[in-house]
Amino acid sequence: MISREIFENCVARAALAPTVHNTQPARWVQDADVLSLFCDTNVGLIVGDPSGRDAALSCGAVLEGMTLALSIHNLAAKVTLTGHSTAPGQGLVAVAHLELTSGVPHGLNVQLEQRFTWRGPFDTAPANLFGWTRQDARLVIDDNNRKWLAERNDQASFEIMQNAAFRRELVDWMRLSDHHPRAGLDGMDLAAMRMTRREGRMVPFALVRFWGILNRFGITKGLTAEREVTLTAPIIALFNRDKSEDPVESGRAYLRMCLEAASLGFAGWPMAALSDNETTNAEIRERFGIAQDRHLVQVIRFGIPTGDAPPRARRPLAEVLR
Repeated sequence: MISREIFENCVARAALAPTVHNTQPARWVQDADVLSLFCDTNVGLIVGDPSGRDAALSCGAVLEGMTLALSIHNLAAKVTLTGHSTAPGQGLVAVAHLELTSGVPHGLNVQLEQRFTWRGPFDTAPANLFGWTRQDARLVIDDNNRKWLAERNDQASFEIMQNAAFRRELVDWMRLSDHHPRAGLDGMDLAAMRMTRREGRMVPFALVRFWGILNRFGITKGLTAEREVTLTAPIIALFNRDKSEDPVESGRAYLRMCLEAASLGFAGWPMAALSDNETTNAEIRERFGIAQDRHLVQVIRFGIPTGDAPPRARRPLAEVLR
């Protein structure tokens, strides 16, 4: 039987996986050698993720993090997915059950602590892709296509941000002050977003209170634009999976891709607007030859970061264990 100490250690390490807006919806229950993963849909994004697909992807990433964390203790897991909806507002929803067996350590396990998201500019040195194995990520490295993606990303982001409810929900998950009651626990803080304190103080005014006025004067495009920093990334990955695949399974593969990138010294930043916007999603699949039976799950820019990893905001075990 897995000890409580090992279980809690693995839960903490699995929680290092990325989740949408850093909502961290995964919750764990231990029953002897069976571990159950639940999704707390009460922290779901009602506007940004009404179907719960991003929540399922997030839980899948944490699930894969758990299997890797278990491996260092010579444990493997037979995983059974429930297939339940993770749409917001349902409370705790069972996502997967893990039956533990003996196993061997997995090499990517050591990358759980090394992987991080990086919104800043990347090093200008050419990227070394020796050792990249992912077949589910179309890598864009040429200048013309990276410029096209950077421009389409800015346009898609601008269109999505026209939704006032989306902007309010986004700001709600920002931790713009050290005095925020959830600072250091979840959400997106200033360090992760590469914002100064002054910029943080301006966010609620720019994105909520005065957006209409700023929009009328054409200022809002500049607020959401990321073209210049996007073009510092030598690689833009188009992560795509079979359309029939459970999004939890896609989330597991997504973490593996991010960890493989970390093993090459890369950090990444999701360009979610490109996959979330139906128009740009279709344009990308057509331009880069992604088959119709494949789902463009995420677009992410990768490169060598020009700074240190920002501090991680993570929920305490008391919030994650049930």
